[in-house]
Amino acid sequence: MKGKNSKSRLMMLFMCFLVLTAFLSAIPASMADDHKRGRKHSDKHGDRGGDGILGGFSGRGEHDKGNETTGQIVAWSLAAANLSVALSILLKGVRKFVPLRPKAQRRLSKFNNTQKSYLMRFHYVLNPVTLLLAILHWTLSRCNSTALPEWGLLTMGGFVALGVVLKFKLCPKELLKNVHKVHTQPVLFLILISMLVIGHLSMD
Repeated sequence: MKGKNSKSRLMMLFMCFLVLTAFLSAIPASMADDHKRGRKHSDKHGDRGGDGILGGFSGRGEHDKGNETTGQIVAWSLAAANLSVALSILLKGVRKFVPLRPKAQRRLSKFNNTQKSYLMRFHYVLNPVTLLLAILHWTLSRCNSTALPEWGLLTMGGFVALGVVLKFKLCPKELLKNVHKVHTQPVLFLILISMLVIGHLSMD
């Protein structure tokens, strides 16, 4: 019973975090105009020598700079790649915390299995592609304010690597169970999203 309660608390925490992340994700859009005005003003008096692709690699220049186009592509690709996972977590949460009739429980379970059979194929393909796009986004951007985006990128790479190991069974069977536990750990995914969201919000 104790283990079941801890899992329920963890699931509730994760769902609350998803809502919080969705709220925080709307903040940069409202702040974009202020950032652009601030950068234009600073560019008149600052050093532009570190701008461009080389600046993204070397970190030169006074101001943070993110490549918006690749950032949007990565964000939408990440959402599409993990849509099935998010739906599965949501449906399992509803089944645990909402009092439903057995018939409704069975329908939710059937729908969850159906959506996974159709959408999980995109999860396996899109996540490695999204990682490559994220690396491209990082090379075209520059963030001197915080290293959280870099840590988020490394963590994302770890998740993708574990997914590849699971998909193609690249380790002994006795280790696959542990790899699966780490890869599907909500807390680690929460940490990943936290680093990416907070890191991008911290950019000047």
